[in-house]
Amino acid sequence: MLKWLGGALLALSLLSGCGYHVVGSRGPLVADRGVNVILFANKSYRAGLEGVLARNLIDELALRSGGQVLPADQAQLELTGTITSYTTTPVSYTALDTIKEYRAVITAQVILREQQTKKVLWKGDLTEDQTFPVNANIALQQNAEEVAAARICRLLSQDIWRKLTEAY
Repeated sequence: MLKWLGGALLALSLLSGCGYHVVGSRGPLVADRGVNVILFANKSYRAGLEGVLARNLIDELALRSGGQVLPADQAQLELTGTITSYTTTPVSYTALDTIKEYRAVITAQVILREQQTKKVLWKGDLTEDQTFPVNANIALQQNAEEVAAARICRLLSQDIWRKLTEAY
């Protein structure tokens, strides 16, 4: 009797709706509307972040929306924003009290709007970070920071996709 009751409760809970939904089926960004990605403004001191973020956004949206990243004359939506800050801070030290790792942090303000009406469908501030090692060779140090910044842009792109497809 207990096994039957337990099975019935499990079946009932599964049938009553668990809250899962198909990714991209909710929220303001749906596959049939198309989105134009506009290069973000960059108010940080680190040049070139806007291009890295744009490439990542286009890749993420094209992959997950079935290729609905479109030119301005074909898209119903536009995605734009501003990289508001880029910072690096030391996060760990060696036994000799020299910096061992830095953390890079990028914050961006993102806006999705209807292209014709300019009605804002979603707006938000997103922040991501990545830790990278210190290197005595300046070229290798710069490379490590560039890799960290690129990883942050990838994470921001994934965050933006999630925000645009979740129910609001």
